Amino acid sequence: MASPRRIALRLVNVSKRYSEIIALDKVSLEVWEGEYLCIIGPSGSGKSTLLKCIAGIVRPDEGDIYIWDRRVNDLPIEERGIGLVFQEILLFPHMTVRGNVVYPALVKLLPKGEEIARETLSLFNLEFRVSNLPEELSLGEQQKTAIARALASGTRILLMDEPYGSIDPRVAVELRREVRMLAKDLGLTIIHVTHNQEEAMAVADRVVVMRNGRIEQVGRPEDLYFRPRTLFVARFIGGENNFLEGKLIGREGDFLKIDVGYARILGRGNVSTGHVVATIRPEQIRIIDVGGVIEGVVRYREFLGRIYKYVIEPVEGQALIVKERRKVEVGSRVSLSFSPQNVIVFEYPPEGLEEAIRYE
Repeated sequence: MASPRRIALRLVNVSKRYSEIIALDKVSLEVWEGEYLCIIGPSGSGKSTLLKCIAGIVRPDEGDIYIWDRRVNDLPIEERGIGLVFQEILLFPHMTVRGNVVYPALVKLLPKGEEIARETLSLFNLEFRVSNLPEELSLGEQQKTAIARALASGTRILLMDEPYGSIDPRVAVELRREVRMLAKDLGLTIIHVTHNQEEAMAVADRVVVMRNGRIEQVGRPEDLYFRPRTLFVARFIGGENNFLEGKLIGREGDFLKIDVGYARILGRGNVSTGHVVATIRPEQIRIIDVGGVIEGVVRYREFLGRIYKYVIEPVEGQALIVKERRKVEVGSRVSLSFSPQNVIVFEYPPEGLEEAIRYE
């Protein structure tokens, strides 16, 4: 019988202020052993500050941080048992690849340090570069070396802050796949901060969405995309969404019936007030000739490769963004169809819709 997974990292009401700026506001989070967790959010949301608190670079003003059930608030970086990788690639310029990778094992007097370093270099296919200096490597190879060095230190938890930000995008895609596979093979716990949503959705078991120093939602990539819990997450994940203000007028089976002024639509949600916001993603709307839920006119079209992006203006009300394979001419009258299952309904926010979905 397999032993139960342990909690590798636990944060309890962690807060951090810089004068009047609240960088972290009572953040609580648990990360499981062997989990690949990504943290995303707009600039200034607190994601890098959170990582620095975990690492010991920044001390929180309030709250507790536990690594393997041990409170580490007062421990320096070197005693926390974690590896660090940053966007800025920090290698010893006078040391070879082998020297950089084996260094932490030697400093920590780890048994079989040379053997660990050799195995780690092999995992990243760096065996033929061991005698090279960092300046002789590509940026991708330099970051591979930095990650290999972190792993050769014997860590079971790896913290990464924008690790692929300075690398060519094609190389970054390959490297993130390698690191993900390696983490799963070795049972590593990875906490990865990134601004790149595609990157987070591709590699993470779970994703944390932050805003204004708080966690908006934690969940699997699919949950964040298809089942957002807040209007901000609905806007932030995927970058585009349609927000239709309306009034809750009743129910039809398992669905809510919403009057948006120029049409009545069905959706799902847990709301009880009259004033609501219904969201529907552009790629979940289909353009048909007649008989749809909403009628409108195509005002704009962009070719995006496999699909077209349209701006469709109903007879009244707000224009809708639609992403569809079908090609339709600008100026055409069309009908829009979508499943009620894909319409998520939220209570209208007291601060107003624009403020609720605004990026800081």
